[in-house]
Amino acid sequence: MLANLAAIGAKRRDAEQVVEYGREAVSLARASASGYVARGLQALCDEFGPLSRDHRVAELGAEIATLSTP
Repeated sequence: MLANLAAIGAKRRDAEQVVEYGREAVSLARASASGYVARGLQALCDEFGPLSRDHRVAELGAEIATLSTP
């Protein structure tokens, strides 16, 4: 759900929403070792588009890249 809310933010080009919900989802993925959440976050990176130039979104993308999917 958090990754979905972040994706909605990406579609709206709202970097704040992407980062807020994206970071929460990364924390959840790490805490639960959930491959499902990690895959959702990896799909989120494809939605960044022009937001990827924002340093906060780029940092989030780097965090997501460190997640492993079983």
